[in-house]
Amino acid sequence: MAEPPAKKRPKRVVPFLEAHELLYGVRVTERDAESGAARSVLCMFCAAFGREDDPRPAGRQRARTQKPKYWGGPCFRTDNYKSHLKAQHPARWAEYQALTREARRGYFDAGVVAAVPPPPSTSRGNGSTPSVAVAPPPVAPTPPVNGASQSHAAVSVAPPLPPHSYAPVAAAVTSPPSSIPSNDDEQMALTFLLDRDVVDIALGDVLFRADDMRGHGGNARARTLAPFASTLDQRDAEDQQRSDGTAEYRVVVRPKQRFYLATRLLAAGLSFQQTAAICQSLPSDQRSDGAFGSEDVARMARVAIGANLQALARLLHRSWAFALALHTVDRRRPGDREPRLFLDVRLNACWAGKLEQFHLLALPIAAGGEPTACGELMFDTTAKFLQALHKRWLRKVIGCSTEVGGAAVANASSTASAVALAFARRLEQQALAGLVRVSSARPPLDALLQRFFDSLLAADGSTWHVQLTALAAYLQRQQSVGNAEELVASATPPCPPVSNMSWQNIVDVARWFDDARAPIQRLLARTNAQVAPSPAWWLTLKLALVVGALATKTRVALHGGHTTLLSQQPERISMLRLALAADVGIDGPLPQYQRTALRDQTGLGDLLGSSDGAFAVKTQSVVLFVRGLGGWVAEIFDALDAQTRQTVVASAAHRMLELVQGLHGVVAELEALGSSGSAGLRTFPPVLPHQLAGLHPVDFQEIVRGHRARLAESFSDSQLAAIEAQHRELRAAAASEAAVRQLLELGAESPDAGFERSWAVLGRRWGILADFCGGLATVFPSSESDEVGDSAAAFSAVVAASPPPPPLVAGTRSKLADFPLEAGLQSQQFTRLQALDVLR
Repeated sequence: MAEPPAKKRPKRVVPFLEAHELLYGVRVTERDAESGAARSVLCMFCAAFGREDDPRPAGRQRARTQKPKYWGGPCFRTDNYKSHLKAQHPARWAEYQALTREARRGYFDAGVVAAVPPPPSTSRGNGSTPSVAVAPPPVAPTPPVNGASQSHAAVSVAPPLPPHSYAPVAAAVTSPPSSIPSNDDEQMALTFLLDRDVVDIALGDVLFRADDMRGHGGNARARTLAPFASTLDQRDAEDQQRSDGTAEYRVVVRPKQRFYLATRLLAAGLSFQQTAAICQSLPSDQRSDGAFGSEDVARMARVAIGANLQALARLLHRSWAFALALHTVDRRRPGDREPRLFLDVRLNACWAGKLEQFHLLALPIAAGGEPTACGELMFDTTAKFLQALHKRWLRKVIGCSTEVGGAAVANASSTASAVALAFARRLEQQALAGLVRVSSARPPLDALLQRFFDSLLAADGSTWHVQLTALAAYLQRQQSVGNAEELVASATPPCPPVSNMSWQNIVDVARWFDDARAPIQRLLARTNAQVAPSPAWWLTLKLALVVGALATKTRVALHGGHTTLLSQQPERISMLRLALAADVGIDGPLPQYQRTALRDQTGLGDLLGSSDGAFAVKTQSVVLFVRGLGGWVAEIFDALDAQTRQTVVASAAHRMLELVQGLHGVVAELEALGSSGSAGLRTFPPVLPHQLAGLHPVDFQEIVRGHRARLAESFSDSQLAAIEAQHRELRAAAASEAAVRQLLELGAESPDAGFERSWAVLGRRWGILADFCGGLATVFPSSESDEVGDSAAAFSAVVAASPPPPPLVAGTRSKLADFPLEAGLQSQQFTRLQALDVLR
C-alpha cells in the first residue's frame, strides 16, 4: 500500500518591519485589508533612480530588466533586500548607508512626479484575503551617481515663499512618505534652489573651515555640502555646458517646525549643542527616528544661510546700486578684559522703496596685527563672498560708510579705524569711479561723551553717583508719602529714572535736578535730611548739564539724515570742540615744542595740559568758566575752602581737556575715513523729492551722467531717458499741482521723515526716479533703528555663544569667517530676507 505523500512544509513567515523602510529604502505598496499587514514592498531605488548600469554588460546573455523590484509576502527577508541593492544599486546603496536617519527621509523626494508601475498582483484567485494597494510616493528618475559629490537630497526646512517668475529661489511643498498618519503641517517639506557659487564658494569655501569638521577625515567638505544636491541632468550635456550656475543646487528638509525653532534659537544666541538639546526634548520631536545632534543643527544653519545668501543675490541683481557699511564692534564675553573686535560688514540696498540694511559677514580683527594687512585681507574675503552672490558687484557698489563705536574709538589711530580705512581704500581702488566713502559721526561721538560722563559717575569712588541715587530715592519716598509740598507747589514733574546711565539720560537727570534745585534744597532743609549732597556735587551736576546740552544739540544736527550733507559732520563736531574750548579757555592744538613741555610739566607756568599735550588751559580760565556757569554756582564755589576749590578746578580742567582732545581726534578720524579721491560728499546729489524739485534739469543730467557706468548695468537707454523725463515732470507738477506742492512742502518741513516716507506717495507716480534716488540713498549711513536685527545685545549674545576664532596672523591668508557666529547672525535676519519676495 502506497504511503501517503508527505505534508508540505509550511511557508516561512517573516513579517515586514516598518523600520526597514528607512534602513533599506523600501516602501509598502499593498496591505492586507483586514490585518493591515504588508503584502507587497517596492524598492525605492528602482522607482526613483532606475537600475544602475551593468559594469560587465558583455558577459550577459540577456539584457538587464529595468522594471522596479517588488517583494511579495508573507516572507520579507532582509538578505533579499541586501542582495538586490548590492547587485542593482551599488553606488546609491553605499551612499545611502552613509546618510543620517534624517537625511534618508528626504533621499527619494527630490525631482518631478513620475509614474511608477503598479505592483504585481499577489492574489491567485484562491479566495485569499483581499488586499488594499498603497500608492508609493511620487518620485522621478535622477541621473546615476559617480561618487559622493552627487549627494543626498537635503536636510532642513525654510519658510515658504510665494512663487515668482523672477525669483531664483523657489519653494516647493511635498508630503514625505510615511506609513504612519501624521500632521501634514509638521511633516511639510520645502525646497530651496540655490546658485552654484552660493554653495561652492560662499558656503563651501568662505564659510568652511576644516577645524569646524574635525573627525570627518579628508571628506569634510563633501560631508558639509552633502545636503545640497545637483539639479543638472547628467544626460543633458547641452544644459550642463550652457548653465551659468543659476539654480544648480537643490536642498530639501523636514520637518519645518524643527527648522523654524532651530533658527530662532540660534538667533537668540544659543550654541549648536544647546539648540539640539532643546529641539530633541520637544514633544513634537519624540516621534523622530534617532538622535538630533549638533551636526544636524549645523546642517539646518547652513541651509538657512544659503537661503539668505540667495535672497541677497537676488537683491543685488535687481538693484542698480548698493553700498557697504563697516561697523566695528567690541563684543567681549562677560569677565574678559581684552577687547574682542569684529568688523561687521553690512549691505545697504533699496528694495520696494525702502532702505534696507542686512548683515553680510562678521570678521574678527587681529589683536596686535598690522592693521593695513588685516584690512586688505578682510576686503579680499568680503570680495570673494560678494563675487559668489553677484559677479559684477564691483560695478554696482556706490559707497562705503564706516561706523566705529565702543572701545574701538579711543583715538584716530585705533586698530579698528585703521583696519576699516584699509578696507575702504582697497574697495575704492577696485570699484568704478565715483565711489563715496563716508563715516557716521554719531557712534564715535556717543562713545566719547559716554566716557566723559562715566568719569563723572566714577570720580572719588563713585561718590557723585552714590549721592545722586540716594537723593533720587529719598525724593521718591517723600513724594510717595505726601511729604514733598515744595515739589508739588512748584509743579515739578517726576524725576527721570536714574537706572539708565547712558550719557543722554544723565543729561536729562541733571536738567531735572537743576530745574528743581530750589524746591529740593528747601525740602532737604525742612526735613533736615542726611542725604543732602555736598556743594561740590551741585557744581559737578551743572558742569554735566552744560556740556550735555551743547553735545545734544550737535548730536541732533548730525541726524539730519538725507537732508544734511555728510561732509558737515566733521564741521559740526569741530564747532562743538571750538565752543567748549572757548567757554573754558582751552588753547590748541599746540605746536610740538609746547606739547613736549606740557608732558614734562616744565616751563609753562600754571598751564594744565591734556594727556597728549595738544591742548592746554590756564587755571584762572577754568575758575572763570566755573563761576560763569550761573549765579548760584558762583556763590557755592566762593563758599568752598581753598583745598576744595583747587580740587574742583583741577577735576574740571582735566575732564574738559580730555573731552576737547577726544573731539579733535574724532574729527581727524572722520576726515580720514570719509575722504575719497574720486568723489566728494559736498557734491553728492540730493535724494528726497522736495530737493529734486528744486534742482535744475541740467544739474540733474550731470548727476545721471556721473553714474552712467553703474546705471548701464541695470537700465536701458530708454529707461535712463525716463529717469530724466520723470524729474522734469516732478518739477512741473511742483509748480502746477497743489497736492504735489503740499506733499513737497510737508517733506521739507520734516527733515527726519526719511526716504521711505518722503517717497511713499510720490514714488507711485515717479517710480523709476524713486528707484534711481534709492540707489543713491544707500550711501548714507543708516539711521538708528531696531529693524536691522543685529543690535548690540543680539550681536553680543551670538558672539558669546560662538567659540573664539583662531588667532589671525597678519599677512596670512587663513580663513576669517566663523561659521557658528555667522549661523547666529544670519538666523537673526532669516525672516526679513525671506519676506523680501512678498514686497512686490
